Amino acid sequence: MSYLVLARKWRPMTFDDLVGQEHVSRTLSNAIVSGRIAHAFLFTGVRGVGKTTSARILAKSLNCEAGPTPKPCLQCPACTEIAASNDIDVQEIDGASYNGVDEVRRLQESLPYRPSRDRFKVVIVDEVHMLSSNAWNAFLKTLEEPPPHVKFIFATTEVHKVPVTILSRCQRYDFKLISSSSIAKQLRHVLDQEGIAADDAALGLMAREAAGSMRDAMSLLDQAIAWGGDKLVGEEIARVLGIAGRGKLLELAQAMVHGDAQAVLMIVAHLADQGFDLVQVARDTLEVLRDLVVVKVCNSPDSLTDLTPEELATMRALVADARGEDLIRLHHGFSTGFDQVVHAPQQRSALEMLLLRLVFRPPLLPVDDLISRLDGIERRLVGRGAALPRSGGPVALRNHRGATAFEPTERTESVSAGDRAVMAARAQPSAAVKDPAPLSRVAAHREIHPVADTEPWVAETVVDSSPIDMEIPVQPTVGTAPSERSQEQPVRRATEPAPTEPAPGSEAAWRAILETVQQQNAALAAVLEHAIPVEISPHAVHLAIEEGSFYADRARDDQAVDLLTRVVRARFHASTEVSLSLLDTGKARGRTLFDINKEQRLEQERKARAELESHKLVQAAIESLGARVHLIKLDE
Repeated sequence: MSYLVLARKWRPMTFDDLVGQEHVSRTLSNAIVSGRIAHAFLFTGVRGVGKTTSARILAKSLNCEAGPTPKPCLQCPACTEIAASNDIDVQEIDGASYNGVDEVRRLQESLPYRPSRDRFKVVIVDEVHMLSSNAWNAFLKTLEEPPPHVKFIFATTEVHKVPVTILSRCQRYDFKLISSSSIAKQLRHVLDQEGIAADDAALGLMAREAAGSMRDAMSLLDQAIAWGGDKLVGEEIARVLGIAGRGKLLELAQAMVHGDAQAVLMIVAHLADQGFDLVQVARDTLEVLRDLVVVKVCNSPDSLTDLTPEELATMRALVADARGEDLIRLHHGFSTGFDQVVHAPQQRSALEMLLLRLVFRPPLLPVDDLISRLDGIERRLVGRGAALPRSGGPVALRNHRGATAFEPTERTESVSAGDRAVMAARAQPSAAVKDPAPLSRVAAHREIHPVADTEPWVAETVVDSSPIDMEIPVQPTVGTAPSERSQEQPVRRATEPAPTEPAPGSEAAWRAILETVQQQNAALAAVLEHAIPVEISPHAVHLAIEEGSFYADRARDDQAVDLLTRVVRARFHASTEVSLSLLDTGKARGRTLFDINKEQRLEQERKARAELESHKLVQAAIESLGARVHLIKLDE
């Protein structure tokens, strides 16, 4: 006699035998008991969750000699023949093979006739989504008003392909994925009946690999029995299935938590040498990191994980000294880099670098430690002569435009350490003389890096993009009266533009012309920024541009020259002649407005960095927090 695979040998025979589909079995059983049996059913769900099996159980329940009953006898001819798939009144049709309109019409021709022996004529159509549109159309009328002795049961894994007109005529039952614990329990029952021993690790591996499908789990169990014989061990089953053992994944997680870079590389090398799929290894590692977080934050994680008692004990010991925030960072960092491993051309190196980034993650800084460091900054600033405000009176603060603003202050006891440090730096009497640009021109803040970054702290700096101009120092005062404030002389900026028009031939005149061009054609203005102004006067405007450059053809366009001519003549109120010449590549002499703007911007960044790094508060932050000036940004 040929061997019968476990998936067929242990196929459920009644609704009570169904695993993980209690909502379906209970609904159908109650419908049979109450006599409210629909004429068409649609079973949908992923592979191997019991759709076709439930259809056969429903057919046996309807046609059993003791029925209709939710518990068929399994002894009568109808029950035995339906289980063997040779009942003449129960037709099982493969929708992928019989998907044409002719097959549906032949089926319809047989439906009006009474069943040969059974109570109902049952039509089971598997993979019904494969039917053609013409076949569906032929089904519509019959499905809406079938003969009273006919029942339709459709099964599909892709319910979205079934026409809405068919869905509206059926009772739909969605089959869920079966939990790993339920699969492992069923596998244990089958092995006990077969007289085969297995440890919990082996059952857990097969249950997880089945991914919610009982049929897949039974197929894996057949394969495992063929390897292990009368005893199944977890590590051996992992080798048979081509997946990394749970123990090796726990070792990898332990090395990540403890920051052991060498151990991480050694484990990855061992898994690669064994021929394991590294993408699957990464996927399983992500699941282990998730379980670590659950074990850390939950007192009873049994219902939230699929861990065996031995694995749970190992994880408890692993997370005993770890912080929950750090474990969450590990999971977040690994999940972020997982896609990079999947799509990398060199998956081993991508996985190694991802793990090393997590191994060298910067430690989390406790809030209490940060506050103590800020208090240290405050004490050093006070020690240098800075006085903290102690009363609730108004404090006059001078902004970078010279205006005086009154801001009420709270008592020192209610102000945080960081705020007190900033207030102390602003309140120094000599700040206006020694530091020409107040800190209000330069805003510094800490940048929190992602998990994968290895640099502990970075201070990112954002600076106003206007030229760093020098203000006439004005001694800040405390409690200045409004009348006194109104008598103060306005602060004059060294870079304020003169009220007169820019002289012809100057850089300012060319810049003013381009500003007018930009209002009408921004693209043309961007092109002309790369032209060298040879002559700018009411008589002639002569430009030179490098031959063969990207901008040469665009600058010489007729429409561009016409627009520039109109702007120039409107500005000088004269019939100014506009011309443009080409210079040999590499022999261009002179400075374009683009080059001038670039040099000015670099100079602004240099001055802003020097100004920032020389400030006392920034120096104190660098010294106490281990920060550094990482980036200077000038606002557009």
